[in-house]
Amino acid sequence: MTPLVQRAPGLSREDAARIARELYGVRADAEPLPSERDQNFRLGEYVLKIANGGEPFEILDMQTKALQLLAAAETDLTWPRTVGKIEQAGGHYVRLLTWVNGVCLADIHPHDPELLASLGRALAQTDNALQSFSHPAAHRTFYWDLAQAPLARRHLPLLPAGRRGLVEPHFDAWERVPWGSLPASIIYGDANDYNVLVTGGRVTALLDLGDMVHTATVCDLAIALAYAMLSKADPIAAAAHVVAAYHRVRPLNAAELDALFPLAAARLAMSVCYAVWQHSQAPQNTYLNISNAPAWQLLEKLAEMPAGWPSEVFHHVCEPEADLLGARRRTIGPSLSLSYDRPLHITRGWKQFLYDSTGRGYLDCVNNVAHVGHCHPAVTSAAAAQMALLNTNTRYLHRKLTDYAERLTATLPNPLRVVYLVCSGSEANELALRLARAHTGRQGVIVVDTAYHGNTNALVEISPYKFNGPGGRGRPPHVQVVPMPDVYRGVRYAGTVAEAAAAGNAGAFLCESALGCGGQIILPPGYLRDAFAAVRQAGGVCIADEVQTGFGRAGSHFWMFETQDAVPDIVTMGKPIGNGHPMGAVVTTREIAASFNNGMEYFNTFGGNPVSCAVGLAVLDVIREEGLQENARIAGEYLMAGLRDMAGHDPLIGDVRGQGLFIGVELVRDRETREPAASEASALVNRMKDRGILLSTDGTHHNVIKIKPPIVFSRSDADLLVREWSKG
Repeated sequence: MTPLVQRAPGLSREDAARIARELYGVRADAEPLPSERDQNFRLGEYVLKIANGGEPFEILDMQTKALQLLAAAETDLTWPRTVGKIEQAGGHYVRLLTWVNGVCLADIHPHDPELLASLGRALAQTDNALQSFSHPAAHRTFYWDLAQAPLARRHLPLLPAGRRGLVEPHFDAWERVPWGSLPASIIYGDANDYNVLVTGGRVTALLDLGDMVHTATVCDLAIALAYAMLSKADPIAAAAHVVAAYHRVRPLNAAELDALFPLAAARLAMSVCYAVWQHSQAPQNTYLNISNAPAWQLLEKLAEMPAGWPSEVFHHVCEPEADLLGARRRTIGPSLSLSYDRPLHITRGWKQFLYDSTGRGYLDCVNNVAHVGHCHPAVTSAAAAQMALLNTNTRYLHRKLTDYAERLTATLPNPLRVVYLVCSGSEANELALRLARAHTGRQGVIVVDTAYHGNTNALVEISPYKFNGPGGRGRPPHVQVVPMPDVYRGVRYAGTVAEAAAAGNAGAFLCESALGCGGQIILPPGYLRDAFAAVRQAGGVCIADEVQTGFGRAGSHFWMFETQDAVPDIVTMGKPIGNGHPMGAVVTTREIAASFNNGMEYFNTFGGNPVSCAVGLAVLDVIREEGLQENARIAGEYLMAGLRDMAGHDPLIGDVRGQGLFIGVELVRDRETREPAASEASALVNRMKDRGILLSTDGTHHNVIKIKPPIVFSRSDADLLVREWSKG
């Protein structure tokens, strides 16, 4: 292909003014306008367009006739009118069009939903009008036609090697577009943000028909999306507004919806490839790189998104709205709560982000289940591969069971060497109680105030967070409750545990290694060490509940109890163990396991199945191979430093505490009295949700912002969290 940019006109302002005067009788100064391969000048209420030397007359004739058709159609848009006829001057075809008022979409900030919707409507109206238009010149091989993406792919080697990986997958996806299933027509073809004019908050004009071509009609929308997504915090959400409005005017079929995102991404890929090539041909033309930097930024964002998700969003916004909230209220037990005043419809998770049905992404700062990141491919592929081979129970020998038990116990100190695999943290804590009672012969349990250990009857009975809360029946006789060791509120020592152990018939002391529902409490140094010693001296068993805190979240250590210079007799695990797969574990000593082996078989239908073991192994691999424990330390320290700095400017923040990526921020109305700011905490959580940050509250007074994200959470995520919080 001969580079058209090398044949672009190079007339002066004086030449343009003279041509307009001599050919069209227009007397005005000529002001140059940007263009890729033509030359345009404004002369008062007119635009003089000087065509590229390689542009045949037939193409200009097609544009002129299309403008006449569009001006007569019902499009709610203002179209330029041709003045006179196509002339020749200086070896170029020239035309005079009327000037259309408006502000370029590129100069409007921000692009609100109604503005984006008006873009979708404008394009759909234009495409509907062009359905009846035909012209032989439209059936051309045109390098900007999305159907000709391989022409741009040839320039991939001109890109820096480090950037080709952002582009090549989109060319690969283009290869899978079912072109034969896509309706075709002549399209406008160039809804870039400098060709779209806005007046009064809506799109009122489309300029420059130079890229008209006969191709798949949906390409018109795809091109617009490529530009509508530029410089957006949530590019798919922005695109979704355009798509939904387009669909209401010109309905998209399933094949078009499937192809839409691959085609939009292919346009970006073509853009950066042509930019580097054209700039090499015409380095003096700055217009050629006008969208290049934003395009690269967008390509980087798209690379971080889950595959296939944008197409899911486009399908969703074009479907009739389902009343999910109503269906939930009709079919799901009312005691299951929803987060936030306006609940979210989450459809995808990826790394440290959740994505809703409208295409908006949310930084997930609270989901400690997706420990190594939502939908980690190593974990999901391990589950799928094993599910395709075998999934059965532990009454058969299988290698993954023993491999996982060996790998898991290798992370723990001696004498914790015997593993029982279960399906949840609740099952793990329930089994831990049975182990302790079988070993000690005692029913009594010591727990910390506001603790939560699970949802079975036995665990609700030892969870003050539940039995002292709404619907609870108070403390059962066999349970002793000791005060929370809350340093911020003045309770520091393990002596209360020693007193409880000496006074009663306690067979077990069950304590979270850092207190979650209590308000993200980090235990005072040595608390567990001293408490465990006192309990053992009284003949009890020490259970560390690591359901929320284990597997490297502490940063400095793999297990949170290790930060206490303590070794429990039993450790319970859940939540992060399977990265969302339902599994849990109990690890104990050989001595306690022997006491439990009293003739009554312990069997768990699903616990320890091959799929769960494959998942567990994959999680351990990812934590090690991706250095996520160290990341939790670095990112956690960085985030706490940012929060503490913010506390210097925000009197609502009473305390910032944490270990690794287990962090609590306690909000108070008065730093002297430390009056809890519960309503303010709730308002903050809902406000942050609206800004794309997911947080939650906990603590006795529900005034503690809890932060325990997937441990892939980064320093840049911390910056985003602090920046949005600082806005008030």
